[in-house]
Amino acid sequence: MRIQAEVCSPVCTDPSGCLIGTCTGECFGDIPAEAQSSKMTKGVMMSGMPFVVGAYASMPPDAQEQEEYYRILGEQDWISGAEMPFPGDLADLAMLKKLSYMLPDHWTHNTVTAIPGTMKRVWADPAVGLASRDAGGRAAALEFIRSIRDAVDRLSQLKGKNTVSYIELHSAPTAGACADSMRASLEEVLRWQWNGSRLAIEHCDRYIEGQKPEKGFLPVEDEIAAAKELGIGIIINWGRSAVEGRDAVAPYSHIAQAGDSGVLAGVMFSGACPAETQYGYSWIDGHLPMAPDEPASLMDAERIRRCADRARKAGTVKYLGAKVCVPSGSSLPERLSFLRHIYEAACGADTGGEGSDEAGAGGYAGTGSNTGAGLGATGASFAAPAIAAIVLAAAACAASLVCSVWRRRGAAGS
Repeated sequence: MRIQAEVCSPVCTDPSGCLIGTCTGECFGDIPAEAQSSKMTKGVMMSGMPFVVGAYASMPPDAQEQEEYYRILGEQDWISGAEMPFPGDLADLAMLKKLSYMLPDHWTHNTVTAIPGTMKRVWADPAVGLASRDAGGRAAALEFIRSIRDAVDRLSQLKGKNTVSYIELHSAPTAGACADSMRASLEEVLRWQWNGSRLAIEHCDRYIEGQKPEKGFLPVEDEIAAAKELGIGIIINWGRSAVEGRDAVAPYSHIAQAGDSGVLAGVMFSGACPAETQYGYSWIDGHLPMAPDEPASLMDAERIRRCADRARKAGTVKYLGAKVCVPSGSSLPERLSFLRHIYEAACGADTGGEGSDEAGAGGYAGTGSNTGAGLGATGASFAAPAIAAIVLAAAACAASLVCSVWRRRGAAGS
């Protein structure tokens, strides 16, 4: 795969990626032989596709530790980019400058998720959303998406290139989403200039009568239909699909549906469970770690592997990734280890320097890795929470604000 440095041909037939069939920026192609040894390509080469981490969910609260965390994440040759929340650092010019500095230059597969700002607006006004039947609510949502476009442009100017491969949009509002309205909104935003970034719909739990929603948006079938018609992608988050189905079956089903329809662009692995945990109430969209890092999590190594294999089988998926919260007080190596465990389950890769086929030093039996070796630790166990990579330099805010919002409100804000 090419590391977003090549311009696509004028007409792109990949329905999961380019905007309305035409690509104005970079795309993933074959990595040229001369670049295969470059640090830029390592995150792609190890597993055959980019791996993205949502670092804001596992970010330490201390600003100095945040910078160190970014540095550590940038050293991991299996990470290709970060899922960044909007608004977050992207919406504040001073923080955006700091973020552009901390984002590793070789991370060219970054994504931006609109879900934090989307939920903030839905909580303030239940009529706001791209899929709203209310004209004013839909107009407000479109203006919000325009602000994302502008922020990504500013980031590109600071970095000297566009490093955002996907913008994840959502079919809000809760309990009132309309497929026709969503399609109309997408048609409008697709007419805007995105400078090579691609649009995708990230599926969240659909509204089900009698079931408390976390997001309560459109069914995946409606989102797939819109994506297929308009030539954009679908992103499946494992935990959000599990929350919808109240089981571990729905994530695989949604991945298969999107894959068979030719629109699956990415899969993010976050956990969920039917019990109350330190991350919140039962079936919270709280980005739980995989089991056994969080024993109650339904997302285990075998389920991750099966879903990742099904995603790859689709032939359209552009990235896999992980986003998990972590226990407070976790060390930086522990934060890293939780995402590393997901990567190893999804990609079957040994990321440790002193690999082992048995569980130990933070690795799991069957993963063929010692996760403790990657940071130069001497015998330290890296069995703890999540790693994801760069997103919010005010991630202290994100981790504390977002996770506390999850616990208070029910609808996760990220």
